[in-house]
Amino acid sequence: MASKDFYSTLGVSKNSSDEEIKKSYKKLAFKYHPDRNKGDKKSEEKFKEINEAYQILGDPEKRSQYDAYGSSAFEGGGPGGFPGGGFPGGGFAGGGINIEDLMDEFLGGGRGRSRRSSRERNQSPRGRDLKYDLNLEFDQAVKGTKMNVQVRRAKSYKSCNACGGSGQVNYSQGFFSVSRGCDSCGGIGAFPEDTEHKSVEVKIPPGVDNGTQLRIRNEGDVGLNSGPNGDLYINISVKDHPLFEREGHNLVCEVPISVPNAVIGGKIDIPTLDGKSELKIPAGIQPGQIMRLKGKGIKDLHSTDIGDLYVKLNIIIPKRTNAKQKKLMEDFQKEIDKDASNPFSDYLNTIKDFFS
Repeated sequence: MASKDFYSTLGVSKNSSDEEIKKSYKKLAFKYHPDRNKGDKKSEEKFKEINEAYQILGDPEKRSQYDAYGSSAFEGGGPGGFPGGGFPGGGFAGGGINIEDLMDEFLGGGRGRSRRSSRERNQSPRGRDLKYDLNLEFDQAVKGTKMNVQVRRAKSYKSCNACGGSGQVNYSQGFFSVSRGCDSCGGIGAFPEDTEHKSVEVKIPPGVDNGTQLRIRNEGDVGLNSGPNGDLYINISVKDHPLFEREGHNLVCEVPISVPNAVIGGKIDIPTLDGKSELKIPAGIQPGQIMRLKGKGIKDLHSTDIGDLYVKLNIIIPKRTNAKQKKLMEDFQKEIDKDASNPFSDYLNTIKDFFS
């Protein structure tokens, strides 16, 4: 196998100083870094080659071996070698080299990275957010209310042994020192040592519905080292109502009416969110017809709009009648039959023609 020319890969000569090799590597790594060349396979391969070359030339002992024996000294697990080239542990893919750190190193000589690291060290971790599932009565959800909920939150912590309280685990990856969040503590740097039960007042705005989430700031876990508290998130669910069905910020209600009400019209009492209301039924109403009461629905959660109440009228036929009622209905039917304009006339005439 032909020997690889690592000097050519980094764009330096065999007589270049360690500092010149390092400077050229930073420039090329910045240029071909995968985060700056999304989906560019050629750049990915070039980045691997650059890192493989610097693994050798950036180490004085390995560079000496390379100068004496060429790249074959590092193939197949040879002296100081690493199978497959690139970074240990599978190369850059998934390795998490931070392009911002690389930019700071390349553009600012390390000064930008130092400033950021110092700022991160001086910022105390924020407490965790908490969640609370709250089940409301229908009236509470549509009209709004206030209530207290009991939450259990952390008020003191013990340091995480895995990361020493930093929330980060450091490991070397080629030229860079790479950090990632601690898996043990979730990047917080500590575990709750002591907890407390706290009563939190929750203001429920009118119009909340199933799936609404309310955020109460600073009522989550206490922050570490006087850091800011987390937040409390209230997840809303709403019980069904025996009379109303909700459709957005509108309400639907089914109301039974009698046959005389449907025929001659009249007035009936119907339920609304504000109590009993009177509804005028026009004569000749049809089964299933819907009437709208404007502004009798639910306030929209995100505006000042108020929905409507839709009343579906169901005509109820009595299963039993007494003698007087039966006589009245028979007389009523006879009168209908005499009326040529009644809705059954066309049908009856068609039947007569069919059998004649």
